[in-house]
Amino acid sequence: MCWAWTVATAACLVGSQPAGHALADLEELDLAETCESCLAKGGGWCTTEQRCVEDDVAYCEAESLIGLAGFTDDCGSDEEGQKPHVRPWIDKGVLVSYIHENGTCCGTGIVHRAYHVLEEYTVLLQDGSKEEVKTERWNKRKPAKKKDENSEYHNIEFRYFKPQELTVLSGLRPGDLVQAHFAVKTKDAGEELVKSRRTEPAVVVNTTRTHVAVNFTSDHIVSILPRDFLVDLTNDTLAPGRARHTEL
Repeated sequence: MCWAWTVATAACLVGSQPAGHALADLEELDLAETCESCLAKGGGWCTTEQRCVEDDVAYCEAESLIGLAGFTDDCGSDEEGQKPHVRPWIDKGVLVSYIHENGTCCGTGIVHRAYHVLEEYTVLLQDGSKEEVKTERWNKRKPAKKKDENSEYHNIEFRYFKPQELTVLSGLRPGDLVQAHFAVKTKDAGEELVKSRRTEPAVVVNTTRTHVAVNFTSDHIVSILPRDFLVDLTNDTLAPGRARHTEL
């Protein structure tokens, strides 16, 4: 069920990067879901983002960071984290569309950073890259002089979207349990993928605009699949009590 795609897409979806202790540490921090588990892994809990980051004020403002480098190391001081957990409609990993600053329609991308308390979000510019959408003023800036190129990053003007500026096209995000069709083997490996008639439960690993990486729970095989291989009910508006999905 596991099929190869472009290097850029695969790297973005399943994190196929050179092995390294630092990278593994960062991935572990990203998987920490609570303040307590974050601090146990040596990270810092950013209250404004409600996520685990490196225990360093470079990654989160000191007054919002719980950890050795923050204002406290007591997870009980995270008032936002104590509130009842509600699944955000816009969150890291969801597919959204947006109007360009010049008024033209439309850009699409994956939400990269979600500041739920501030209600601000950044969007990836393209698949296979961590580059985010910038402001038009930044895009039209004069090219930096050679001597200033290395420091130009610190002046980047990311475009921070408000909820009303984003339209969710698919709310699927990492960690979601879904029903997914798997790819049926064909005689010619170069042929277009054939969708299985039945679906199997799988967990979403990562997302791009066109594909989703899932881990099938039956055999723990990770597959990179086109979005239409997944049963996406995130935008489902069926009335309560009606059948939401019938397997093929």
